[in-house]
Amino acid sequence: MARKNRQGLRKKLFYFFLNGKIHKVLKASRAKDEIVAWCYPDKKRVMYSYSQVEKNMEKAYSIVETGKILGRHRVTIEEYILQGKIKKPQKVYPISNPDSTWSRYMLSESDILDIHQFIIDAGHIRDLPSRSELQALLKHNLILYTKTVDGSFVPVWKAE
Repeated sequence: MARKNRQGLRKKLFYFFLNGKIHKVLKASRAKDEIVAWCYPDKKRVMYSYSQVEKNMEKAYSIVETGKILGRHRVTIEEYILQGKIKKPQKVYPISNPDSTWSRYMLSESDILDIHQFIIDAGHIRDLPSRSELQALLKHNLILYTKTVDGSFVPVWKAE
């Protein structure tokens, strides 16, 4: 039982962005301070220091996760990409078959902020989190809300 609880606390890292490139973790060892990852744009295996990756990486988000964060359906975000309204994010593909027709878009935190800005510029701001709320969601910070007199909830931020 104790073993099960300890393993459940560890955060799994599958995809991440480092130096603007999408990577997939193949093997990670905190004890050896190394991560072996597949770099999709370069189509090769690379090894990094675990501590440096933890410090400098950006988390990679799927289109479904991005949709949940922004309060939009995944199809809407896919349409923005296919219509060229936002820049095309990086794709992941099966490592064993790079020429496969299957692929999946993965977005970085900066890509999500760009989509957020596009939605604001287009005027579709209903149910859209504010930029500060979005940044807090991406960094997993705590968002506190207070209830106003009219019954609506307003975010309250702690000074850092």
